[in-house]
Amino acid sequence: MHLLKKIKPRMLACLFLLFALLGIGCGRSKLQASQQELFDKFINDLFVKEVQSDTLSLNYTLAHPEAYGINLDEPTLGEYTVEYIGKKLLDKEQYLNELLNFNYDLLSADRQLTYDVLRHCLELELRLGDYIYYWEALGPTTGIQAQLPILLAEYHFYDRGDIEDYLKLLPCVKKYFDDVAEFEREKSRQGLFMPDAAADRIIAQCEAFIADPEENYLIEYFNDKIDSFAGLSKAEKADYKRRNRQAVLDNIIPSYELLADTLKELKGTGINNAGLYYYPEGQAYYELLVRLKTGSDKSMSNIIEMLETTIGSCIIELTRQTMSDPMIFDKFDSFESFPLTDPEAILEDLKVRILEDFPEPEDVNCEIKYVHESLEEYLSPALYLIPAIDNYSDNYIYINGSDEETLATIYTTVAHEGYPGHLYQNVYFRSKNNAPIRNLLSFAGYDEGWATYVEFYSYRYCGIDRSLADVLSLNSKLILMMYARADIGIHYEGWDKQKAMSYIGKFTGDETIACRIYRTLLEEPAIYLPYAIGYLEIMELRALAEDTLGPAFNIKEFHEFLLDIGPAHFGAIRQRLESWLETKTDLLAESE
Repeated sequence: MHLLKKIKPRMLACLFLLFALLGIGCGRSKLQASQQELFDKFINDLFVKEVQSDTLSLNYTLAHPEAYGINLDEPTLGEYTVEYIGKKLLDKEQYLNELLNFNYDLLSADRQLTYDVLRHCLELELRLGDYIYYWEALGPTTGIQAQLPILLAEYHFYDRGDIEDYLKLLPCVKKYFDDVAEFEREKSRQGLFMPDAAADRIIAQCEAFIADPEENYLIEYFNDKIDSFAGLSKAEKADYKRRNRQAVLDNIIPSYELLADTLKELKGTGINNAGLYYYPEGQAYYELLVRLKTGSDKSMSNIIEMLETTIGSCIIELTRQTMSDPMIFDKFDSFESFPLTDPEAILEDLKVRILEDFPEPEDVNCEIKYVHESLEEYLSPALYLIPAIDNYSDNYIYINGSDEETLATIYTTVAHEGYPGHLYQNVYFRSKNNAPIRNLLSFAGYDEGWATYVEFYSYRYCGIDRSLADVLSLNSKLILMMYARADIGIHYEGWDKQKAMSYIGKFTGDETIACRIYRTLLEEPAIYLPYAIGYLEIMELRALAEDTLGPAFNIKEFHEFLLDIGPAHFGAIRQRLESWLETKTDLLAESE
């Protein structure tokens, strides 16, 4: 007490305040640690629950699910019924409510990013839940019937248990296709069945895949995998091959027959042969679909403006190129091949060339494979199979076509799929040990935007005359933006076939090509938007960084920033870019 009396009242008040602040700081620190621990448990539990909803996704996501406490009793592909979708939507609503209970300000920066991207996905998926019968599981390029053969063929056999799970999974295909067939019947009853032309394409695709059952791709490919699987006796290999052949003949072939027969049955029941705009709620659904596919929070009018501005600038730049080099379009017309045409050689070339502008890539393996002839007509020109998050050292790229003409111009496509595209970005993200849940969240705008951005970027690496490379890149960009603009015209603004064909024809000059493009856009709404809008959003972020930093802008640092953020919606990325730029600007000011 005597000591206290000697302290002046003002000083005493300051001490009390200091003790109070220390107490608050200590309390906040404990609260923050507790909140972050609870958040980590929430997103880990969510990951574990969602990743095992179907065995195929689990196999592609985790090489060692047991490390996460996952041990599935029976393989499953899940379901595709209205009841099942409704249950999943209720789960997502519960996840969102739990997420919103966390104190955002008490989370670390990386957890805040996970919070933001998870919230974005859940809210958007719940909004799309209002349009269940507008969903489409089938499509000539992206539909389940087109993707499944590759996914089954590349099912990972890490041990014998995986082989057994695979063989048990094949009978699940019939049940899943039964669900899809019934869903299509319900779409028909709702007046939302696909146009007959789209049905015809999918029917032809199914029939082509099962045309020769005994020589089916899934039999041939499985046999090759079993032959190369170490530790199996001759008798065991023969038994596995026999069981797989029987499972394919008893389940896969009938599943595709069922799908084809169902579509034949439903042909003629569609009431709309034009875009989504002409369905009762098609325009509203399309707007949400665009948000889902692109990750952009821009309004449709702003997206249209962005596309038209880019188209205009491409035309102006192409005109400028012609004026500076009158022979440039002769070079363009006579262009037949890049110097490198072997995909493996291209990968090795790109791994070296990107070092100046991109962070050094992880040392991983990549095997080039070629799409089976029964799938060539319908699949994309190339595709990359995303590796498991705990086993990203082995990677696979499929090339659609092994002929000389295809390989002659494959350089920039390999950049898109490989380095510094999908393979590079996915391996980089996995190497940073991000929260597992982020690997289940789909951000096609970021993924395809990045791959498109680096595809155009790779023209500077391809080894041809720079002016010709610029024209090739500009032409590719112009065509992509045209696809996206026509897509919006067809599905959001109600362009009829004549108007759409007229618009596309201005760029192609060929009615047959214009018709093929129109058909693709009509059959698979928003198919090109992740590439086009994702690319433009990244270019917008880059322009912001260049304008803010001026001469101090470093392209390698910008690329590293985007890679560190990882797949996310562009609103979240821009917010963090602005903070990043503010920090760099402050550091630059201090150093002056």
